[in-house]
Amino acid sequence: MLYTYIMLRPDNISVLGRSEVLAKIRNLQNILSDVAELQMLCMSSAQNYEDNKRYYRHLAENAESPMVKQLCLQEIAYLDEINIAMSTSREFAMILRHRADRLDDARRSIMQILNLIREHQFHARIATKDSFKRLLAIYYVGDIYTEHVPDFDGMQYMEVNNATV
Repeated sequence: MLYTYIMLRPDNISVLGRSEVLAKIRNLQNILSDVAELQMLCMSSAQNYEDNKRYYRHLAENAESPMVKQLCLQEIAYLDEINIAMSTSREFAMILRHRADRLDDARRSIMQILNLIREHQFHARIATKDSFKRLLAIYYVGDIYTEHVPDFDGMQYMEVNNATV
């Protein structure tokens, strides 16, 4: 099987009106019903700070010092600001599966599906290997700061003839 990952960058629906949000939902429903081989992989490409916020809430509730409590609440507010600022940088992945023995048909189909998604007012692109690995790193590790994700875990620590593999 040949797998193609399409990165979908949604609009910030918090600034859209109710009718525009409903139109976006209908457009996505139409895409998913028109393209049977398309599957959604719903992973956000932005870091999640909910565990950190829970920790600070717990710390604030149990803090004896009003200063520590105030600092914890300020940290929660700061993490909320980061999440709001990052909300427009989110991406999701759509997966297309094709038979590997029909490469030309797959290419044509991928481009048609990509155009269909764009016609329905979504921002879409074919994922590069690095962009998809980055999405997985954020999902599994929660790391948005890594520049390069190795193909295999621990590969960055292996050395062969004084050169990094």
